[in-house]
Amino acid sequence: MDIYEKRLIILKALIGENQLKDFASAHADVDASYLSQILNGHRTLGDRAATNLTKKLGIPAEILTSGSYTAADQDRITRAWLVLGLKPPALPHPAFFNGSINETAQRVVNERQNADQLPAAPVPVVGKAILDPSGHFNALEFPSEQGEGYIDIVSPDASAYSLKVVGNSLHPRIKNGEYVLIEPGCPYRTGDEVLVTTVDGKAMVKEYIYHREGQYRFDSISDGSPPTFLDERFVAKIHFLAAILKASKHLDY
Repeated sequence: MDIYEKRLIILKALIGENQLKDFASAHADVDASYLSQILNGHRTLGDRAATNLTKKLGIPAEILTSGSYTAADQDRITRAWLVLGLKPPALPHPAFFNGSINETAQRVVNERQNADQLPAAPVPVVGKAILDPSGHFNALEFPSEQGEGYIDIVSPDASAYSLKVVGNSLHPRIKNGEYVLIEPGCPYRTGDEVLVTTVDGKAMVKEYIYHREGQYRFDSISDGSPPTFLDERFVAKIHFLAAILKASKHLDY
């Protein structure tokens, strides 16, 4: 893959699901017809053009000049797009352009092992998430000696725990009797599913959209319900939901 192909992939990802005219009008001095010519292959995005376009888009120059960016860059761009009223970009994971992905993955594994971050035991089930019709639940936590067994999975987060979901309010995304793996120590970003607990004791599983000007926005994971907006003062904790597991992954011991 040459640099021109890489730039085209990234540009398409930055535009994402937005209409071209809406994307262009949201950024000063960006011409929709010019972008269309690039996307249709009538123009190539050269070095100077790539640098100029990044300035107009307000993103780091390296994203288009060399195709290099980080997960933090992705998060910043997502927040900027949302402020502009655009749908979040669809940038691939930075490792997508890494010619030695296997080496990178192995290095991460080695670093975790060296730091003793991988727990030897499976993840404990600390309670049941009993859903009400609105999708909220009460997490019934148990003392460790009275837990609900384990789920057969190893997490890089030593503080990981699991809850058994009881009820159908989150169907079909999460079915009755399935387990959710929660990793409190792992970061989350736009589009991730999270466990949200409010200061008045309510809990819910939602899709995290943004945190802006003291307010969180969460979307439903199961239906077309309106977004949930919460003042940051009323949010007690937000934990990353790493996986949904079948009942067959449950261990009684």
